[in-house]
Amino acid sequence: MNSKGVTLVELVAVLAVVGVLAAIATPALHGMLQEQRRKVVAQELASTLRQARAEAILRHTPVVVRASYQGWGWGWFTMLDIRGLRTARGDVLHSHGLDGKTPIIGNRWVRKEVRFDSFGAPVGVGRQSNIGSWFVCDPKRAKLRWRVVISWAGRVRITDKPDPDSANLCTR
Repeated sequence: MNSKGVTLVELVAVLAVVGVLAAIATPALHGMLQEQRRKVVAQELASTLRQARAEAILRHTPVVVRASYQGWGWGWFTMLDIRGLRTARGDVLHSHGLDGKTPIIGNRWVRKEVRFDSFGAPVGVGRQSNIGSWFVCDPKRAKLRWRVVISWAGRVRITDKPDPDSANLCTR
């Protein structure tokens, strides 16, 4: 017999197989999406730092990137550093908001902010170098996933290699 249709039993069997495959793939897909989200957040932070450095050089004015009030995981602001400058107004040049679901922890030197001088070098209190790292953590495993590193010259890079001196920051 040459039928052109599909029986109800065949349709139910195919739907059952598709449902089982979807149930198996969903957790893996969710984990992959979360990892991609952490990588994008690290890239956005690195891009903001590069942009702030370029603004400091271009304007010949110190620029600061400051964490949101709740911390880096909630976002950051880029603004002119008005300390010691009579002509600057502290305008926010750029703001970036996040939802706090991706923990970002700055090490000792960049816990709350990073400043770039007019030459693009990161500087801290007393003109000391303000080099440091931000750790983009996996909250479920308390493990480092991505690290944004700023060098003494102000260059920014992203790595997934752990920092032995600050390896326990994600476990807090």
